[in-house]
Amino acid sequence: MKNIIGKIQKDVFLKALFSILILFFIFNIVLNPSKYITEGLNGLSAWTFSVLPSVLPFIFFTKALSALGQVEKVVRPFAPFSKKLFGTPPISFCTFLMAILSGYPVGSKMISDLYASGKITKVEATRMSAFCSTSGPMFIIGAVGVNMFKSAQIGYILFLSHVFSAFLNGIIFRKYGEKKKAKNRILKQKSMSLTNNEKLEKNISIKHSKIPYKNVKKMAKIVDKKYEKCANNFEIKSHYFIIKNFSFNKKHEKIGEKSEKNVNFSQKSGFFKENSSFDIGSIVLSSTTAILSVGTIITIFFIIIECFSPIFSLLPTSLSAFLKGVIEITNGCLSLSNLKNLKLATCLASFVISFGGISTILQSLTMLQSAKIDVKIFIIQKLMHATLSALITILILLIFF
Repeated sequence: MKNIIGKIQKDVFLKALFSILILFFIFNIVLNPSKYITEGLNGLSAWTFSVLPSVLPFIFFTKALSALGQVEKVVRPFAPFSKKLFGTPPISFCTFLMAILSGYPVGSKMISDLYASGKITKVEATRMSAFCSTSGPMFIIGAVGVNMFKSAQIGYILFLSHVFSAFLNGIIFRKYGEKKKAKNRILKQKSMSLTNNEKLEKNISIKHSKIPYKNVKKMAKIVDKKYEKCANNFEIKSHYFIIKNFSFNKKHEKIGEKSEKNVNFSQKSGFFKENSSFDIGSIVLSSTTAILSVGTIITIFFIIIECFSPIFSLLPTSLSAFLKGVIEITNGCLSLSNLKNLKLATCLASFVISFGGISTILQSLTMLQSAKIDVKIFIIQKLMHATLSALITILILLIFF
């Protein structure tokens, strides 16, 4: 009872907090609309020129490749590596490569599509999110390194740290869900040990239905004459017959067997119900919806950061830039590039890029919604990725610079 009351109070508090924040944002926009319109346009500009051209093609082509059912053939050589290193199916290695080539949130989108098509389980989707939610070389080397820090060398350091830390993060989370998986395996073995008659009783029989003794003859007429042996399944208790099993026509079993064979064939061939035909219209629509949601989140977070700018101005420059990065990756990296201490700026940028910022995390969670990944686990994965990335960057700078 106390736990229920505590949850209700927590929900009420969170709703009140978010309501206050939303009213605060609306109040700021109403007071100074031109300022926030400009900031919204900056967010749209960042999405249009940095995200859209690099991310949209990858979302479209990976979706098309998945629809054709050819992904399994492409990733077959990587099967031993992905299973041993990450505890995930071979297709995860392809997702990892696509993610590090294209950037946020392509990896998350691919995980979502794979789960929706039945090619990976929820546990495998969670494991994959530890190393497949990454930024890409166009953003890290091009946008951050060359454009912001004015150094391609810093871009390569950040990219190397980012990719290697993602690889390590995948190894760390390779055992995730192992206990739950073991429990499910035991339950599956128990269900497999049931006899065919017990399965019928469990799934399609009328269980423990009490029928008066005088109605047994009427019941006997209903039962198919070929299965008169089912009378052995009746037990007399007092003045009632209790039906333990009720056999159906074997035609149903044959149909069931055929349908199971068809399902197995479709799974082996890589074509699933959702991807049985190459529908270009649905691929375009899905890709467009995904990239538009990314643009919306980026624009909103540019406005949110501007709302908090009076608070950021009171903080030290490095802390202010870092917090901006924790909220929105692009704005944060731009602010960090202006710091005088270049090594500190590089390390903080490494953390921010791998964490992705709240903005990018929301983009990824939007994509991963269908996979039902635990939000807390995903945030822990991103924090671990960011910490590892920052530590690797520190080591590189200490050894080579």
